[in-house]
Amino acid sequence: MDERDFEQEDLSTEELKQAAVAGVRWTTAARVGIEIITLASAVVLARLIAPAGFGEAVVPLIFVPLGIILTFEGFGSALVQRKTIERTHVEAAVLASLLTGVVLTGLTLALAEPVGKPLFGADTAKLLLLISPVFVLAGIGAVPRSMLWRRLDFRRVSLIEMVALAVAAVASVALAITGLDAEAIVLGALSGSLVTSALLVLAAPPPLPRWHHGELKEIMGFGLPASAAGLTSVAITNATLAVAAVRLSPSQVGLFWRAFQLGVIYQEKISGIMIRLAFPVYSRTTDLNELRRFHERATRIHAAVLLPLLTLLIVTAPDLVPWLFGERWAPAVGPVQILCVAGMIAAILTGYPQIMLAAGKPRALLAFNVCLLALYILASWIAAPHGITALAYAVVGVHVALLLSVYGVLFKRVLGIPVKRLVTDLFPAAASSVLMLAVANPVAELLRNQQAPIFLLLATVGLVGAWAYLAALYSLFPAVWNDVAQLTQRVLPGRAVLVNALMPRRAAQRAIEGAGS
Repeated sequence: MDERDFEQEDLSTEELKQAAVAGVRWTTAARVGIEIITLASAVVLARLIAPAGFGEAVVPLIFVPLGIILTFEGFGSALVQRKTIERTHVEAAVLASLLTGVVLTGLTLALAEPVGKPLFGADTAKLLLLISPVFVLAGIGAVPRSMLWRRLDFRRVSLIEMVALAVAAVASVALAITGLDAEAIVLGALSGSLVTSALLVLAAPPPLPRWHHGELKEIMGFGLPASAAGLTSVAITNATLAVAAVRLSPSQVGLFWRAFQLGVIYQEKISGIMIRLAFPVYSRTTDLNELRRFHERATRIHAAVLLPLLTLLIVTAPDLVPWLFGERWAPAVGPVQILCVAGMIAAILTGYPQIMLAAGKPRALLAFNVCLLALYILASWIAAPHGITALAYAVVGVHVALLLSVYGVLFKRVLGIPVKRLVTDLFPAAASSVLMLAVANPVAELLRNQQAPIFLLLATVGLVGAWAYLAALYSLFPAVWNDVAQLTQRVLPGRAVLVNALMPRRAAQRAIEGAGS
């Protein structure tokens, strides 16, 4: 630790933009490497492990993000959000995060059999015992993670995540090859958590834990509601999976998990870039107006990037899913297409918890999330007995309610962001994606009728769909086009050559000029 960890330097708007762009560059580069490895491992695991094995692993895997939420959000997030901290704040946070990790691991070990077995079955209860150390590991890495975020050291965080996820992927495949099923998935995730915490400690060594009553009280004043809000966010994301694990067979749970991963969770691979940058960058803004401006532009760009990818997935899912994962995953195709709509809404809403935390509103976020969680559980509980397609429709319905509530309640009443932002944030990407769907879907049907090879179908639909989307965005929504173009110029090397190759000439010139300004 050094002096820069204790006091946040005031940064201008341009300096914050530069920090955000550098973060996007490093996080994107790391994400490319991560996705090559994890996609390859997902394909291999899908062919080695039956859907029932994935269904048994669903609940234990929820504990991995829970570990981070209950330690980092509870005690590390306050170190990021505060303008100034003392060494005593850091020492108190280290002690609290370690103790919390130990207690939660102990509770998991104690309750896995008496609680987990009646709810989810004996096999899942054994997996809960396997995953239990994840809380201790998360507690060890909580404060080092917060110190790196406080420094805006996105390069190091990105590299750590890439290495850890690569280790997790390789470990899962290796264990599956030896004959393990659900155990391979869980132990792979646990190995990734171990490597993450070890690398975080090496990158930002924390001080020894010490008790400081006053500083711990200050940290918990922000951290406890932030942690509770984060806990409810994780619960919201995983509520449907948990209900499915109680109400459906392991095979059905595995199929729904695959559909949920592709339609809703997989967009977070890209959304994760914004999520990782949002809280530390938003926390450094000078006032609420600047915070609103950052969020508005980030949301527009985010929607413009993600909605067309999910639209392409809707079109190609009948061919892509069974070809990539195997024919036994074909029943997941319909739910994948339905859940892509929920994924689009989730993409638009990415970062709303971070803007609330950066604005110092963790309690409002917590209250909102509790209400949303109750709605999610109720809708899932009612829909689950009717099958995974009905469950997918229930998820979309809850996401629609979430979209309206975030803009109509949180943004409007708490942050003063007008509801009309829902239109400006959503409409450009949504309208261009509808045009893309209208062009790409008939092409896909034609190629299916002609029994075209899968590679030809995917490549043709992708190129035609991308052309339709980019043409619509460029022609109808030039402001959003310019935002995406400028970000591309700032993030990618050799930007002038790339832009001139891919964009219409006038748009390329505007993008280059905007990136240099």
